[in-house]
Amino acid sequence: MIISNKIDGIEVLELPTNWPVGPVNLFLIFGEKLTLVDCGRRLEPAWEQFNSFLGQLGLSVMDIEQIVLTHHHGDHIGLLDWILDKNPIPVYAHANCRPYLTNDSAHFENGNTFFKQFYKEFGIPAELAKKLSRKKGWNQGPKNKIIIEQELDEGVAIPGLSEWQVIETKGHAQSHISLYRPRDQVLLCGDHLIKHSPAGIFLEPPIYPETERSKPLIQYVNNLHKLLRLPVKLTLSGHGERIDDLPELINETFEKIDKRALRIKKLLVNQQKNGLEIVKELYPNKYEDAVVLLASDTVGLLDLLLDRKEIAALEIDGVIYYSA
Repeated sequence: MIISNKIDGIEVLELPTNWPVGPVNLFLIFGEKLTLVDCGRRLEPAWEQFNSFLGQLGLSVMDIEQIVLTHHHGDHIGLLDWILDKNPIPVYAHANCRPYLTNDSAHFENGNTFFKQFYKEFGIPAELAKKLSRKKGWNQGPKNKIIIEQELDEGVAIPGLSEWQVIETKGHAQSHISLYRPRDQVLLCGDHLIKHSPAGIFLEPPIYPETERSKPLIQYVNNLHKLLRLPVKLTLSGHGERIDDLPELINETFEKIDKRALRIKKLLVNQQKNGLEIVKELYPNKYEDAVVLLASDTVGLLDLLLDRKEIAALEIDGVIYYSA
């Protein structure tokens, strides 16, 4: 559906994803150039609805002049191929979108190696670690190789959108950016925050294999603090309804993170456990079916506790053990 909130110069288009997260929001910004922010998931019904919505606005795909991506996940880049087949316009995105948009096979292979090692350190048996590293859902991208016209990072101006500022908001993804318009204090936050739902913090392989892995939950918390320093009247998310009180939602998010981190810390008092042992205690009835996501989630909380010096870590025979 078209979500009409009477936001100056912005139309919100809601498309299906067929995923538990629900529909995804796309944004048409009427700047100096007509700009589409995010592209939905590659589904025929989504494509049909997208074109129908454009028609309701008196537009077509050919009227869109450029595309900005908040991050590289499949429900935000999925229709890129089909849009660019019709209308080969510039695409602007964070540099870390590049390996996903270009189907960089070396990055995906390095990613398999990274996750195999990570799962072993987490305490997952070697054979299962190898199997899981090949199944990981981070390996995604469009079918065609797509070149970024200009890489976007904090402070970089977007051509054709002179009113908007780029804010780096890594955490949900290593390619994640948000867009901010100071004159009316509107924020497009992608999946950095979703009302009534956790945003999801995912571990990704390094863009450059020799570099240290990211610590996405620490990044996420730091970037939430960054957004708290911005005067924001209205926040538009990649999923769900608008956010009218950003500080309230951010503070609720901090409380939930702290509560979950404390739960892990209590498991480690006077005990030494690896990541898999922690996951088994936290989720005894479902860890086997969701160990990939649970490992990513749990290591983020462990990173945060280590950063706060509330727990310690020790490597024994290639496996990392934690204690409080």
